[in-house]
Amino acid sequence: MRRLCRPFEAENSTDTKATRDPLDPFGEVREADEERLLRLMKARLKGQLSSVMDVLGDPPDWDKLDYEFWQGESGRMLADLRPEIERMAVHAAATPVIPASVPILWDEAVIFREAAQWATQYAGQLVTGITDNTREAVGRAVQGFVDTPGRTIGQLRTELTPLFGESRAQRIAVTETSRAYAEGTRVVQDELGRAGIPMEQVWRTSMDDRVCPICGPNADKRKSEGWTVSGVPAHPNCRCWITLEFPQ
Repeated sequence: MRRLCRPFEAENSTDTKATRDPLDPFGEVREADEERLLRLMKARLKGQLSSVMDVLGDPPDWDKLDYEFWQGESGRMLADLRPEIERMAVHAAATPVIPASVPILWDEAVIFREAAQWATQYAGQLVTGITDNTREAVGRAVQGFVDTPGRTIGQLRTELTPLFGESRAQRIAVTETSRAYAEGTRVVQDELGRAGIPMEQVWRTSMDDRVCPICGPNADKRKSEGWTVSGVPAHPNCRCWITLEFPQ
């Protein structure tokens, strides 16, 4: 198996640090990518909580969190996420894990362009989803505040804090790192297919006691053999990865 870089460990854990599989060819690089994305998301969500509370006021006025406010928050988050997702997808596409006998018949510029195009489109969808979920959760909390006499603004902030906390930032960082690496690998598969070299995706996990019951049944299984889910990531916090092999 040719390692044109170093893919990742499968687990369903909430730990920010994980024991990496030494056979995982992307392990150290991907771990650094995940940690960098985690730092960005922690800072962005923390800042978002401050912005929400400042704009809401005391007593909170939900109407102040208008369309322009959420558009601004989405734009700032997109500015953080899109370059990171693009960089990881491009890195995975540029350094895929493929059999050593596969000739490099692709133009790196094409690979980079397609990985970047996917990242740009997906990052927008991701941020829209994150923002929509945040807006709905904040709206419910504010309505609960209004419906419950005697509550303080400090209590509202305490209720909202987990929504903008490290656990959510970590889920985003872990899941989206896995997705970016898997998509970068898919880009290479598509390009090889256009060059007349069909390749097949193979699901990889660390197969230790941290592997979840969703991912475990797919370990080392080719996609043509029938995965139990559509692909990596299989769930939030999924750390599985994909390699490419010749069809059997």
